[in-house]
Parts: sequence; C-alpha cells; structure tokens
Amino acid sequence: MCLVEASENYGFRASPLCGTLSPLTATSEEATMSRRQIMFAVTAPGGVGSEELDKVALLAGALHAELQLFHCIFDPQIDRAGRAGTLRAQEDIHEFLQRRDEQLERIAERLRAGGLPVRTDVRWDYPDHDGIVREVLRRRPTLLVIQSSRRAWASRLVLTQTDYKLIETCPCPVLLIKNAAAYVAPVIVAAVDPARAHDKPASLDDGILAAASMMRDALRGSLQVFHATASWEATVRARPELRDLPRVELEDVQAAYRNAIRERVLALARPHEVSDQHVEVIEGEASELLPRIARGHGAALVVLGAVARSRIGRALIGHTAERVLDELECDVLVVKPPGFRTSVRQESAHHIERSVAHG
Repeated sequence: MCLVEASENYGFRASPLCGTLSPLTATSEEATMSRRQIMFAVTAPGGVGSEELDKVALLAGALHAELQLFHCIFDPQIDRAGRAGTLRAQEDIHEFLQRRDEQLERIAERLRAGGLPVRTDVRWDYPDHDGIVREVLRRRPTLLVIQSSRRAWASRLVLTQTDYKLIETCPCPVLLIKNAAAYVAPVIVAAVDPARAHDKPASLDDGILAAASMMRDALRGSLQVFHATASWEATVRARPELRDLPRVELEDVQAAYRNAIRERVLALARPHEVSDQHVEVIEGEASELLPRIARGHGAALVVLGAVARSRIGRALIGHTAERVLDELECDVLVVKPPGFRTSVRQESAHHIERSVAHG
C-alpha cells in the first residue's frame, strides 16, 4: 500500500516492533537505551483521555515496554527576540516546564500504581513535531504513539498537520490513535504490496508483517493480510501484446496472472503464521479498497508502510494518502523502510541549559 514516501538512510537499523532501533555502532550508554520503549507524545497533559491512556498503557504492558510520556512546549512570547536568553526568560521557561511535568507526573503515578514502568519528559522546543522527533533521536524508542485530534466539535478523529509531519519525519514506527476503543482481541489488517510500487524497498513488506504479527501476538488478536492489485483490464491496457492473443489463451494468461500475484502475497504472509484463508488479494485501487476492507473486518488497527524514497529528507504525502488516512476509523501504524533518514536536525535552535525530567 503506497501511502507515504520515505527518505533515504537514517543511520539506524529500523527494526519493526519485534525489536528496537539500534545504532549501527552502539556505545554502552546507547545499548542501555536500546531496550524496548514506547513514547507517547502528549499534546496537552490535561487533555489526555482516560480511555486513550489506558489503551497506550495496555499496549506498553503487552509489549513489555517502558512507557515514556513526552510533552513538547513552547511560548513565542517568552522566546521572542530581545528577551530570549535573559535570566527572566529562562526562569519563565523552567516554570512552564515544571508545571507541565507535574501534570505528566500525576498521570504517570496512576500508571505506575498498576505496575507499569513510566518516565516523564518535558522539552522546550519548536515546532512541536520537530521537538518530538528530536526526542525520538535522543531516546530511540521502539514506537512513537500520537493521538489524533478533532478538527471540529462532534467531528470524527482525523489527522492534523502535526500528525502528517510526524509521519513524514519520524524515524521509528508511528502509531496514530484514532479512537478510544480498547484493544480486545483486535483484528489487525496489514496492507502489503509485493509489486513494489513507487520503488518501495522489498524488505518493507516483511517489516509491515513483522510489526503486525507482533501486535497480533501481544494483543492476542488476529491478522488479515491485504493487497490491492491492478485490475486485469488495466494490465491488458498496459501490455498491448496481450490484446492479440486468442480468447482461450488470454483466459489462461489471466488465470496465471492472478494466481502468481496471490502466491507472492501468500509467500509473504506464511512466515508470519498467517493462514491462507486470512490473505485477501483484490483488484482495484488500494486507496478506495483499504477503508472498506478495514470496516468490513471491524479492524482495530491497520498497518501500512512508508514508501518511495525522497531526496529531500522527508516523506511526501499526497491528497489521496491524506484521504485514506482520514477515512480509516481505526488506529493506524505506519512502518518505515530500513535505512529511513529523517530531515530533522538533532540540535534545536531553542535549546535551554536544563530540561525537567523524571525517571
């Protein structure tokens, strides 16, 4: 499923949820940080829904991961030219950080009471999506979790510009929480594309399925593998030589074509313990079929890949992809290809001497 374009080499081996992001040459400190972690980027500490929080906590517990609650904060009035860097501005910044960290700590204490290891971190940075990515570069979590927002009162949850920026630039897999429904024996749909459209790396499909099967096993759910293939009519139009074949031969070629595609998808799915009955290959546009497939199965999660490399260091998201991601009512997990490279600089232009953090 081609939804986003991924940029080139990030410098980390992008292991899906079955592992962690490991540096190519790890120091002892980095090795300590490489244990499995889930980072939940909190937009507003006072605005986290209890259902969504319980959902993230359940996932962290199921994956035996430490949970990090992270909040990125910035006030341009404090950081404005002429005031930034002054002692009073620094004091105001630390006061902001302290208040927000205390809010996060209240949330964390409730989760720790249930036995979950939780840390909180607050950073002064701008824009928030770059600040979140910089924290990912510092902490190297296995997974980043973000919560989609409502664009209007009583509207459904859809993605914001910040969400898309994180999909574009975050080097680790990104889980978008789009509803408050708990993961109870969830149905997970993995969208693969063995045709390797848009120059997608061949290993990406395996990464998608590895992440999806890990979620299936951790959450005790079921996994459906889906592939949208080009219609036979479109194939004939693209290959004029097929039009001149006798009807009987054309029917044989058509059957062989469809069987070959299905066998390629089955070959991808079987190593991940997905039975043939749970593999669907349907002719048509993936952008139109995927939301329908997800609704038909009552999916709790759809797993997609970021594909098609870009030279400008970020993923490119088109209008079709935005429509698909918005139309999906379930949660979405976006997996990056091996060698993804983020365009976000690790150094912030809004650095301060100290950041509030609790282990």
